[in-house]
Amino acid sequence: MWNRCVAGTVRCWLAAAALVWAVAPALAQQPAMVATDKVTAEAVDQTAPTIGRFVTLFEAVVPALLASHVTEIPVNIGDRLAEGDIIAVLDTERLRWQVQQSKASLAQSEAGLAVARARAELAQRRLERAEGLRESTAFSQAQRDDARGEADIAAAQVQVAQAAVEEAKARLDTAADDYARGTVVAPFDGVVEERHADLGEAVQPGGPVVTLVSEKALEIEADVPSLRVAALSPGAPIGVTRASGETITTTVRAVGTVENPRTRTRRVRLVPELGELTNIPPIGEGVTVHVPISDTAILPTIHKDAILQRRGISVVYVVVDGKAEVRPVQLGDAVGERFVVLSGVQPGDVTVVRGNERLLPGQEVAVAPPPAEGGKDGASDAVAKAAAPSDGAKETAQ
Repeated sequence: MWNRCVAGTVRCWLAAAALVWAVAPALAQQPAMVATDKVTAEAVDQTAPTIGRFVTLFEAVVPALLASHVTEIPVNIGDRLAEGDIIAVLDTERLRWQVQQSKASLAQSEAGLAVARARAELAQRRLERAEGLRESTAFSQAQRDDARGEADIAAAQVQVAQAAVEEAKARLDTAADDYARGTVVAPFDGVVEERHADLGEAVQPGGPVVTLVSEKALEIEADVPSLRVAALSPGAPIGVTRASGETITTTVRAVGTVENPRTRTRRVRLVPELGELTNIPPIGEGVTVHVPISDTAILPTIHKDAILQRRGISVVYVVVDGKAEVRPVQLGDAVGERFVVLSGVQPGDVTVVRGNERLLPGQEVAVAPPPAEGGKDGASDAVAKAAAPSDGAKETAQ
C-alpha cells in the first residue's frame, strides 16, 4: 500500500533525475568513486519507546511523636543521614521526671510483693502446724480453720502485690518510651530534602520535622500502554536509556493492575542495575523505556549513511553491475547506526554510503578500497573529492 502511495512521486523524481543525467554527460563519462556497505540480516527486538522516571522506594515526612518544643536540630537540607542518626531533640525534662517516678513506684511495688510473699509463707507454716496436731488431743478445729483463712488471705495479697508490680512496670515502660520519643531519628538512610521545624519551635504529635528521601533505593516507573503490558512479566529484562545516552539494564518487578482511564496505561516498576551507572541519577530524572512490542525477528538493515531524502521519500543507491540504481525504501526502527528496512532492498544488496549525495541513476561507480587502520578520515575525504563534480559539470547539472 505504501508503494502505491509513493509510486507517482518516485516516478516524477526518477524522471527528473534522468533528465539531469542526460544533460550532464561529463558526469556520466567517468565512474564515481564511492564507498559501499552491504544490507545485512540482523536479529532485531522491536520495541516502542515509553517515557519513564526514577523514583525512590523510601520518602517520608519524619514526624515528632509528642507535644514539646525543639531543643536541638543538628541537620540541614542536603545532609546525608544513616538509619538511626539524630534528626532533632525535643524538651523531655518532664518526661525524665516521669521515668524516675515510675522507677520509684516499681521499687515500692516490688517491696510490697516481697512483704506479701513473706506473710504468705508465715501463714502457710501456721496452717501446716495446725494440720500436724490433727491426731493429738491438742488439735483444735477452730484454730485449724483460722489458719486456713489466714493462709488464703496471704495468698490473695501476694496476687494483689504481683499485679501492682506489673502495673508499675507498664508505667515505667510507657514513661521510658515517651522519653525516647523525644529524640527524632532517621528511619532509613537518606538525604534531608526539607526541614519543617526550627530550634525552639513547638511541635505536636505527628507534626513534620524533616522530609527524608532515600537516594539509593531507586526504581524506574513508567506508564505503559495497556495493550503492550502483556509483553511484560516480573523478571523480564527491559532496556532503558538515560537522556545522556547511557544505557541501563533493568528487570520488571511489578505491573500495576489499575488502568488509567484517561491515558489507557498501567504503571510498571523496573529494578535498575545501579552498579552499571557512572553516577547515581537524581529522583525524577526522565528515561526512555524500550517496551518490547514483538518477538525477536531477523530483518534486513542498512547503514544510516546510505539513506537519502528526495522530495520527502527515503531512497538509497544500490550498486548493480557497476552502476548506481536508485531505490525507494520503507524504513523501520533504528538499530544503533543502522535502520531496519521493510521494503526496497534485500540482504546482500550493496548500498552506497559515501559519495551518494551527487550520484545519478545509472551512473557508473568505482568502489573505493576499505581504509587502512587509522586512515578512515583520509579515505572518506578521497571518496568525497572523487565524487564532487567540476564547476562546469555543476553548472550543467543546474
